[in-house]
This record gives sequence, C-alpha cells and structure tokens, in this order.
Amino acid sequence: MIYNESPRRKQITHQVAWGHWFAFANIIIATVISSVYLFSTPIADTPLSFVYLISTWLGHTSFITFLGFVILILPLCYQLTNTKVLKAVASVISALCLALLAFDALLYNKTGFHISFSSADLLRSEASGEIGAFGWLQWFYLVLLFIIWLMFQLVIANAIFKRIHRFQRLKFGPYIVVTLVVCFVSSHAIHVWADAKLYTPVLKQDNMFPLSYPATAKTLMARYGLLDLAEREQQEQLQYDSETYRFIYPPQQVYCSVDNTKKVIVLATLDEIDNDLTSSLITNKYHLNITENNAEFAKQILYGIPTNLLSRVSGPAVVEELLKAFEVDTNFYIAGENDNFKSFNQLIQDSISGFHFGVLSKQELAQLNIEQLKESALVIVINKTDTQQFRLSTSYSDIPTTSANEDITPTVLQEFGCMAEPIRYTTGQALQSPTREWMVTTQDSNILVLRYPLLTKVAMDGSYEVMNIETQEKVLVDLDTNLLSRSIKHLKDFSDR
Repeated sequence: MIYNESPRRKQITHQVAWGHWFAFANIIIATVISSVYLFSTPIADTPLSFVYLISTWLGHTSFITFLGFVILILPLCYQLTNTKVLKAVASVISALCLALLAFDALLYNKTGFHISFSSADLLRSEASGEIGAFGWLQWFYLVLLFIIWLMFQLVIANAIFKRIHRFQRLKFGPYIVVTLVVCFVSSHAIHVWADAKLYTPVLKQDNMFPLSYPATAKTLMARYGLLDLAEREQQEQLQYDSETYRFIYPPQQVYCSVDNTKKVIVLATLDEIDNDLTSSLITNKYHLNITENNAEFAKQILYGIPTNLLSRVSGPAVVEELLKAFEVDTNFYIAGENDNFKSFNQLIQDSISGFHFGVLSKQELAQLNIEQLKESALVIVINKTDTQQFRLSTSYSDIPTTSANEDITPTVLQEFGCMAEPIRYTTGQALQSPTREWMVTTQDSNILVLRYPLLTKVAMDGSYEVMNIETQEKVLVDLDTNLLSRSIKHLKDFSDR
C-alpha cells in the first residue's frame, strides 16, 4: 500500500526547509555585521588568541543567530499556512534583530559595553543628548534606512522560497554546519584552558561579543577536581603584578601648543578646612581621592593616572615637561618635604602667569587670599570636608557634580590651551568639557567606579560593595556590570596605547 504525503505536510516540510536556508543567509549577514566587534578591540597578538578570536566570531555569531531562528521563526513555519504572511513576519523579525545587532556593535565600538537591562540607565544618559539633537530629517533617514533594510530581507526571503528545491540539491550544507559547530565547541575549549592558565591574550576577549558566556575553568575543571583554585589565585596575583610592570608613561606622545600668558593655581590639602576659605569659589558635590599622604596626593594629581600605575612611572609628569618646554613658569610645593612655603606663597602673589601647584596643610592654605587670587588666575582647591570626604572648588562658573584627582592635569593643560586628547596621558577628563558622567580609578588591587551618587568598589575576586556617597551608607544593589566593563576598557585602552 502506498501512502501519499498530505498537502499540509508537504507545505510544512517546504517552509521548514526554507526557514533553515533563510537562517543561513542571516547568519552570513550577522557575521558581516559582527565584524565591527573585531575592529573595535586591539588585534589578537598571539596565534592561539587569533584562532580563538576567529572561532568565537564564527561560532558564537552563528549560534545566537540560529538560536533566534529556532525561538522566533521556526514555530511560525509549523503554525502559519499563508506563505506570504510567513515570509513577511520572518523578514520583519530578522530585520529588527539584525538592526539591534548593528546598534549593539556600534555601541560597543563607542563605549565598550553591550545592550542589556543593567546598562539601560547608562545608555539613556549617554545617548539622550545626541538623540535630543535629532531633527525630523534625521528621523526620516533612520526610518527610511530601516525600510530599505526590511525590503532587502523580503527580497532574500522570496528568492530563497522560489529556489528552495535548487538549494536542497546543494551538498555543502552539512560541511558548513560541522565547521560552525567545531568553531563553537573549540572556542569554549580554548577559553577553559586559557582560564585555567590565566592566558591573558584569550581572556581579554571575554566581553567582545553580545550574549557571550564562555565556559571557564572555575565552573568546569574545578568541579571535577582538575584545577587547584588556591594555586590559580596565587598565579593570578603574580600575573597581575607582572603585567602592570610593563606600563609605559605616557602611553602616547603629547603634541600641542601652550599659551604661556595664562595663570593657573592648584591647591590641595588632606585636611579639613573652614568653608569660608573657599566661599568665593564654586564647589562640586564630591571629589574622588583615595591617597593618604601628601607626596602620593601630589603625584597622582600631577601625573593624572590611577594609584596602581604611579609606582611604575619615572621621569617628569607630562604637565610639568610640556609647560617647561613652552617656557611657562612652574612653582611646586609639598608640605613636609620642603620648608619654602613663604617662597611659594610669594611667587603666587607676584607672578602674572605660570602654573602654581601646592599640597598644603590647612594652616598654610589659610594664609592664602583665594578671593584675591581668583581675580587673575584659574584657582582650583581640593580639600577634605567635615564628613571626611573630599570636594573640589574652582573659580569656573560651571563644574561637574563629581571630579577626581586624575581630572586636574587635563583641566590645567586645557586652560593653557593644550587641546591634545587627555587619553594620551591621563585617565581623567578636563573639567571644562567633561565627556562622561562616571570616573574610574584604582586602590591597591581594587577598582573604584564612581557614578554619582554611587561609588562601587570591586575586588580582584569579583566581590564588590556599593556606597551612596550622599548618605555614606552601603546600599544593596546589583553590580552594574556594563559600567564596570566600560570602566575597565577605559583603563585598558589607556595602558595599552
């Protein structure tokens, strides 16, 4: 007896076959789009890391694309009977998903983090200004671009549907599937090995692709007793110290002109002072400082880099070397290291230009007439408050809510007319024209991320605590992993230049 296949079964078979080839076409498109991630990070510098990069790119991109097909489109191939509706709905879904991938790639290229629920607030604050500047013409072009993209998907869907029997006769399909599966599996295997050996060229690629959660030695090898976690932690500490040692300051040469007629005065103290001393200045809400002695305080301000890198630098700070090259008078004083405060004070009063920097005691700071000084110079004062926190006061008419020691050097250089990118010599930003609402520094082996009013401290073992700097109390909130990722990328981009 011969059993004929029902028309509905034939239709489902045809639609499912079309769906798989449509997914394959979108895997190719997604792979092309995701190549943006490759160009947004430093190129792999070892053969194994390059193999891992390529295998992850092909394997992970194809995996998330096919997973999207299985969840969103494959069920429609079984449910819908109208092929036109199926192709239209599948094209809309694919166009939206690939547009989201493209947006995520551009976002990663600019900021170093991916789209997620935890990054929503940060994304909104970063993009609100640019989106607010959109006119009707920009929105029209954006909508038109998506319509063109959707039409392209419809063309692909129809072309595959009409030629599905021709595609089914092709024999290379299984080879492509095997290749992509091997890429996916091998990328996770390489990452497990790299995590066990702390092989940095591979591990530094962890956050490159969206929705990427590579297998680790901690979760796989340690579970079966194949990895000594205590030994790994010791190795991690040694490697951290070794890699930090290779830091070169400044990472890039700084080229800019300087106006030697300007006068800038920076005064800092670790002591609590009378509010009347800075009453004529504008004060921000919080200044990030974690140094505890005058010498380290002065060094971090002048070099503009995190404390874990300060011990690795030698030679003069960029701000000092650059200003001297343009014959700008410089005047430095650190309380406790010399006793020439009278000379320092006299130079501040008498000079008509130059850069004057001092870390003072509260008694010495009280001897300066700040109200008079601000009439002829840019004045910046950093001091401790009665709440044992720090604040920054300046003669600028407008300053950010928060600041950090690393921000002082780029602020000074911009005041003197140097328009070189701050990232060439510091992790801070110029307070006259801040480009971000958050800041990052280090304390021992911990990373500190400040986004007002929350200060997050992350240890090397992944533990963290968050403090509200307004109330000075710890708060129970989830770690903003995307902000942390962006902060780490900022530090890495600086030190790797």
